[in-house]
Amino acid sequence: MESGFAGYLRSRGLSPNTVASYLTALRGFARWCEGTYGSFDPAAVTPLDIADYRRYLLDRGKKPGTVNHALDVLGSFFSWAKEEGVVQSDPTDSVKRVPEEKKAPRWLDRKDMGALLRAVQKYGTPRDKALVFLLLHTGLRVSEACSLKVMDVVIRERSGNVVVRRGKGEKWREVPLNATVRKVLAEYLNVHPGGEWLFVSRKGNKLSVRAAERVIEKYARLAGLEGVTPHVLRHTFCKMLVDAGESLDKVAVLAGHSNLNTTARYTRPGVQDLEKAVEKLSWE
Repeated sequence: MESGFAGYLRSRGLSPNTVASYLTALRGFARWCEGTYGSFDPAAVTPLDIADYRRYLLDRGKKPGTVNHALDVLGSFFSWAKEEGVVQSDPTDSVKRVPEEKKAPRWLDRKDMGALLRAVQKYGTPRDKALVFLLLHTGLRVSEACSLKVMDVVIRERSGNVVVRRGKGEKWREVPLNATVRKVLAEYLNVHPGGEWLFVSRKGNKLSVRAAERVIEKYARLAGLEGVTPHVLRHTFCKMLVDAGESLDKVAVLAGHSNLNTTARYTRPGVQDLEKAVEKLSWE
């Protein structure tokens, strides 16, 4: 049954990482059922069971976002199971999500961004430098960056772009390249080891998402930063555009957002924005 659900998730265009997180959440519920009732039988699950599991997660100190993710996963699973005839009804329909404070995504301020870029400039290879600059100046998802081929990069004297052929939801889009990232990419292409992929491993294969994540972790560590991921660089790109006064519809197109509500998160004040606000009232 799990394999069927996984196939359904992949058919929706979800990334391997997202599919894996869904299956992990589903297994967590299955283990709870086994520990509570002795077995996990989807056809026997009731709304009361879902509500009890929700309370179980909260009692264990899970954050509202984590609990709601579990509920979303169960909603997807039972919706699929109902369509497949495995269950007669969806027990998640009447269970409410946990109220949660909507927080702004995490992004780098100029100080931290400068520290990261200095670390890459000092210690980075041309490939690593190109990867960091591309993520920071285009907002590409790490999976999109790793899937780029050399032919997807167009660099002219005064313009350029990268072609994302299979973004989230299988969407195609072109993202312009500014002068800064064009220069870095051109330097990297001059020493590119060859092959069709833009970012390659030491063995000459396509750079994996996990390897790209380790690249970012490496230079963040050298810069003395914690919790910096490729997605934080994506958030930083969007935040910088919003702070520069660009409209949400432009940011949404560049980032590949299908819903403006997703882009609107970057108008929400972050911790540093709030700190700056209250500091204006300081008497010292």
